[in-house]
Amino acid sequence: STWPNGIWDQKDPTRFSSEALDRLDFFIHQLAKHGIMIDLNLHVGRAHSRYLGLPQPNTDYDKIVGIFTPALIDAQKRFAQELLSHRNPYRANVRYADDPAIAIVEITNEDSFFMWSGDQDLRALPPFYAAILQGQFNGYLKAKYGSHQALADAWSQGVQPLGEEMLINGSLAGQAAGWRLEQHNNCKAQLTNTIYNGQQALKITVLQHDGTDWHLQLNQGNLAVKAGSYYTISFKAAAQQPRTIICNVGQDHDPWKTLGLWRQLELGTQWQTFTIGLVATEDDHNARLNIAFGNDSTAFYLADVQFRPGGQVAVAPGEDLDRGTVAIFQANESTPRILDRMLFLAQTEKAYFDQIRRYIKDQIGCQALVTGTIVFGPLGLYAQSDMDFIDSHAYWQHPQFPGRPWDPDNWIVEQVSMTDRPGQSTLVQLAAQRLAGRPYTVSEYNHPAPNDYQAECVPMIASFAALQDWDGVWLYTYSHSNDQPDRQYLNSFFDVDTNPAKWGFMRAGACLFAGQGLGPLTKSMGVGLTEQQEPLAGLAALHMRYDRDLTSAVTSRLGLGPNSLITTTVEIALAGPIVARYRDSAYPSTSIIWQVIDGQGVYYAYGPGGWVCTGHATRISDLTRGRLGVTSPEFASIAVAALDSDRLETATKVLVTACGRCENVDMGFSADRRTVGRQWGKGPVHIEAVTGKVMLGPGPWRCQALGPDGAPKAEVPLEAGPALIISPRYNTMWYLLTR
Repeated sequence: STWPNGIWDQKDPTRFSSEALDRLDFFIHQLAKHGIMIDLNLHVGRAHSRYLGLPQPNTDYDKIVGIFTPALIDAQKRFAQELLSHRNPYRANVRYADDPAIAIVEITNEDSFFMWSGDQDLRALPPFYAAILQGQFNGYLKAKYGSHQALADAWSQGVQPLGEEMLINGSLAGQAAGWRLEQHNNCKAQLTNTIYNGQQALKITVLQHDGTDWHLQLNQGNLAVKAGSYYTISFKAAAQQPRTIICNVGQDHDPWKTLGLWRQLELGTQWQTFTIGLVATEDDHNARLNIAFGNDSTAFYLADVQFRPGGQVAVAPGEDLDRGTVAIFQANESTPRILDRMLFLAQTEKAYFDQIRRYIKDQIGCQALVTGTIVFGPLGLYAQSDMDFIDSHAYWQHPQFPGRPWDPDNWIVEQVSMTDRPGQSTLVQLAAQRLAGRPYTVSEYNHPAPNDYQAECVPMIASFAALQDWDGVWLYTYSHSNDQPDRQYLNSFFDVDTNPAKWGFMRAGACLFAGQGLGPLTKSMGVGLTEQQEPLAGLAALHMRYDRDLTSAVTSRLGLGPNSLITTTVEIALAGPIVARYRDSAYPSTSIIWQVIDGQGVYYAYGPGGWVCTGHATRISDLTRGRLGVTSPEFASIAVAALDSDRLETATKVLVTACGRCENVDMGFSADRRTVGRQWGKGPVHIEAVTGKVMLGPGPWRCQALGPDGAPKAEVPLEAGPALIISPRYNTMWYLLTR
């Protein structure tokens, strides 16, 4: 963006604004004076295509197209050169590239062929970018196979003709008898048989919707699919006005996993025939074909639905490698063809990141550590494997936007505690993304407001990262409200500056993570994702089966469930054996217990320098063996951290932090507490204070309740034991123990 909302000049947005750059120089200098290091990200919100006169991509900020378009890659290099070669007058005129305050350089934020929308965006590339990528793909195939015939022979391996129809009533007669219309959250639809543009069809009329696609679904279950087998779906569709629908194949039972297909389709007013192939990702005897359509009120039509085994296409009519006309995507593709595309994309992406890293390190001479982007599945990890360190992002219960993206009026945050769902947790997912031999960081993390359980965020990530021996964790973000420095209330999902459930735990979290109060677990596991001599082919097969889900890829390799990643430090290799080992530790007493009984969880991580506990009050005392007891509220998060030692037994200062819920005054919650829309309320922010008992080690101890500014405000008497009784009467979440 241009100044004052960015670094670029308003009159010439291809040049830096001198005022913006001066402010950045001064800001970096002030941070460095206080011992704060800087992460410079070279591509977050810039769309170089706009200023180069290139066609507009179908993605924001040149995401994806910037990985393979030569002009955009050159523009990124020029920007890196100009910024990193800039000299900071407040820092003795040192270049950013040489300034020790610049600790990290990121190449591009959340940007990959394999990112969440990658497949959909690649299929919908505008002609200018599609032609570039197709040309590169054909060049890759030409170098690999040499001739069109060799390509056709290779891609024909395993091709099967179409088998018997697996659906009941694919004609959708009798108002789709044999099919199921699902209507959730008061959404409603009506099914009628009719004729549209000369075609017998089922008309789906949306009577009430809320913008969430899965709240209205038409599906048929009881389909048996086999892992690795190919299936072809085809149907005709049209709509009264252009709209989208979702076609997917997944489990018709809990946990409702996708089994190889999730595709957004664009409908027009004329009939289109959609033919879609998929490779089932696992065996399932009760899978379903599903059409989700609750995202739009427009009526649409379906006809002639088929679900049949086989039907792959090796090379389609009109495709010729010698003429460079082999498409990146076809409707029905053989498995070798899909794998070749994945190999091409993975190698193209890795070449991009390696090229930019070499330019930053070798051409510019930058001394900072360089990473590419976050990990997106097995092939995303491969693309990042030669970076200086590996980085990831994760959010527990990220806001969902059923209608327009980032609509402040129409969003939900699910009221779910991560403590209650260890196997689905972001922590387990992050543990499966760490590459052996590389430092590992999490540069964005949060449990977004207004989740009732958000106080579990900092205690859990800080303790888990310490136990796993990760190298850095950042919460996203301090504040978006740079024009409201005196704000006293929550006004967004992610800001932590006015959120005591997050900011209030930062001191304890920093001690437990950076202060080695929780040393790493002694048990470690090295996991080679594949044992193949050509690891990239094995990684592509894994990605084809598990998509971005490295947790499933790792645990299936181990033959264990996701909870196995909680009590073991995990390091992943792209290829190699599975190796279990035990490390020497200065803190062998460090451990973690994460237990769920009857849906109620408790997370308890402890070591010589402190401990954290999150969970349901009735379960806490038993799991902590009486170290902690909570009377109220029903769910609480508590951290105990030595401030001046790595051991509680030698510390003279210990901080106890405790919090239940956290919210503004007069927040306008919906009945299910999943949204407040724009009604965020007003300050001051309130917390749900905890009533409970914390058992202490040998004293003598003195305890003071601390005020919002961290200063002592009241003496807190201790009971025999000794024990600290924390209570709402002190109007605090902080208790400072000294001896």
